[in-house]
Amino acid sequence: MAKRRSPRSIAVIEDRLLRAAVSLGDTLDAISMPELAKAADIAVGTLYRIAPSKAALAELLDMRAWACFETYVFAPFPARLSLQERFSLMWARLGDFAAAEPEISTFLARLPMRSDHAFVKASTIFARDGQATGTFKTLTGAELAALVWGPVSALLRNRACSVESLHHLETAVWDALCRTHNT
Repeated sequence: MAKRRSPRSIAVIEDRLLRAAVSLGDTLDAISMPELAKAADIAVGTLYRIAPSKAALAELLDMRAWACFETYVFAPFPARLSLQERFSLMWARLGDFAAAEPEISTFLARLPMRSDHAFVKASTIFARDGQATGTFKTLTGAELAALVWGPVSALLRNRACSVESLHHLETAVWDALCRTHNT
């Protein structure tokens, strides 16, 4: 009797779907389900089992892409970093994510960030810490997240994300957050 090949894990299949979808184009509307299955090297039936509709597929891809983002950006921070060091580390991680996962980061740049997203929640804590030290202007977590992600996502959408542009943007965003400009 022939030995059956063990099936791929759902996580592996979902990752392949995400990578295939972002490499095929800007929107799912332009991609057929069979075309996506072929690009992901999975059976069409497997695709429909995991995502029975394009709406379900879009939700799945969004979830997987944000999970990839969170892996880079939310790794533990070393203890006792100053507010500006924490900001710089988070900014560096955004840059690392954009460099390591350019297609996924560009895909995410086209999506709205929901108010319950982990980045907004983390930004709320960061804004509170900045205000408690008197460093930051009064900002909500959603405002801080928008000030950070908005310009970064614009660079990504326009494929203009370079080390130099990220450095200039980091300085500009930090200055925008602070009560007084650091020189």
